[in-house]
Amino acid sequence: MPTIQLFLPTPMKLTAQCMLPHNHFSVAKWDKSKPRELTQYFKELKYFFRDCGITDHTQMKEYTARYITYNTAETWTGLPEFAATTTPIGNQATTAISYKNWKEAVICLYSGTEESTRYM
Repeated sequence: MPTIQLFLPTPMKLTAQCMLPHNHFSVAKWDKSKPRELTQYFKELKYFFRDCGITDHTQMKEYTARYITYNTAETWTGLPEFAATTTPIGNQATTAISYKNWKEAVICLYSGTEESTRYM
């Protein structure tokens, strides 16, 4: 009697999810007519960055500006904190301008995003 062998596929190793295209249905989105939702937009992106293994601050800034409207992206990428990677201190020392610093500058652009405007 012939022997039947079953060949089961080996389980695929899960890899980090890549950042999605700007028009993908499941990507984080933000509507500037709802400024109170801006902090939630940044929280959603935080999870994407973690899942994709993105830790470079320049990449994080670029992806954040990728998922918003063109006009909003122009405003956000026009901030000095977006383009600059370092800020001079004194004569020679520099300090990195992080994604967090840029994000704070973006949030300051919109009234209604402050902690004090949230419902209790």
